[in-house]
Amino acid sequence: MLGYHPSNTSLAKLLPAHYFYLQLLQEVDFSFIRPLFEPFYSTMGRPSIDPVVFVKLLLVGHFENSTSDRKLLDLAKLHLGIRTFVGYGLEQPLPCHSTLSRTRQRIPATVFEACFSHIVGLCIHKGLVSGHTQVIDSAYIKANASMSRLKPKPAIWSYETNPRLGKPKAPRLTASADRLQHIHRFHKNIRKAAPNKAGQLVSNLTHYSPTDPDARIAFKTGKPRQLAYMASISVDAAQHVITHIEAGSADRRDSRNLLPIVDSTQARLKFFGLLMNTVVADAGYCSGENYELLETKGLTGFIPPHGKYKDERPGFHYDTRSDSYTCSQGKRLAFDKLLIDKQGNPKKRYLAKTSDCRGCPISEECKGKKAKEKRLHHTYYKAQYERMMGRLSSRLGKRMIRIRSATVEPVLGSLINYYGLRQINSRGREAAAKVMYVAAMAYNLKKFMRFTPAEQSGMVIALPVPDQFYCILIYFCNSHCTYTTNFQFR
Repeated sequence: MLGYHPSNTSLAKLLPAHYFYLQLLQEVDFSFIRPLFEPFYSTMGRPSIDPVVFVKLLLVGHFENSTSDRKLLDLAKLHLGIRTFVGYGLEQPLPCHSTLSRTRQRIPATVFEACFSHIVGLCIHKGLVSGHTQVIDSAYIKANASMSRLKPKPAIWSYETNPRLGKPKAPRLTASADRLQHIHRFHKNIRKAAPNKAGQLVSNLTHYSPTDPDARIAFKTGKPRQLAYMASISVDAAQHVITHIEAGSADRRDSRNLLPIVDSTQARLKFFGLLMNTVVADAGYCSGENYELLETKGLTGFIPPHGKYKDERPGFHYDTRSDSYTCSQGKRLAFDKLLIDKQGNPKKRYLAKTSDCRGCPISEECKGKKAKEKRLHHTYYKAQYERMMGRLSSRLGKRMIRIRSATVEPVLGSLINYYGLRQINSRGREAAAKVMYVAAMAYNLKKFMRFTPAEQSGMVIALPVPDQFYCILIYFCNSHCTYTTNFQFR
């Protein structure tokens, strides 16, 4: 049965008027939480924890940068401000830490997402969100699993050889035969060089974590490998309010996550009557398919191409009208056919005539000794790449790149270092999403409380200038004019 706790604010008189938790209690109405939790409880039985108290305690955990439910409850027992915020008196016992963890596991992630959307709506109504420009980025969040507990994936499913055993929990091996041979050679060399030391080459293709199967091995240059989740966020460029956050696999490319993030953010903003026009992201989200789909949706993207893209071929000139290349010797390379490379990316192939390459003075240097004709490949989305590079080279494009680094990166740093996202103790992708939603709610509520509407700030600027300052200003101007006149006559 859904529980209810009558709010006790008797301790509010002991707190200063400007105290954060007291102001948050007065500014935000948390009664919207109860109807969201009600469908998941029976009409009879033992009363549960009040959902309003539950969400408030989770928010306090992220406000205080705590990742442990035990430490959170220990802090709340000694903190008058937290007791006032959750509505408990000095002598009333707080809920147990296990109640928080069980309730978090029981309630689906869609409820936490609905709470997050409501907080975004509060920020929109107060004027913190413009909706026009959204900046997207991601970061690894450490999972509650150890790299030393990794196990190799089985090559053959057990139920394929013996159906009585049923489907195993271990995921299937996804590494190619060449990759497996490389790994076996690596392990063999390690055993020869250091037989007394344990060492292995692990990756998401060959190993998994039995502790948290949803966690993935994340690698970043200059940092050790770790099991982590991917936190992808969309931030509004006006006041840096988080408009979308989601938990993803750490082995998935950013470019594969861009369109789902854009669709979710666009739907949430549209629900509150805002339109999204511009998407800004780093080169990790670059792909020709993303460029094309953003244009199809009517969105202007500012996403730099990655380093593998070549806009020019040395010694060759591309003609857009005829869709062909011309070499330095004046020979034409016509479009041949469309290919799909090993990574699944579509590419266009251009071929020169064999007769043209046969009598060319630089034939071997250009095409090699074995090839009969010169071949060139470029991406199927070359036109989209060229339009994107044209936007990025403009004055607006350079400004958007600066906005990206000054908008979304500080938000991710704040979530990780100050809002309890340095590690996720809950296991499973859905549980990680719940933690991320609450962390984003806490961040947006801090923005909501600190924001001053433009009307109030305009009133402060419109105050009259003090008389004393005005007199000093006139005296300085007159003295400067006199000095300038005397200097000219000299």
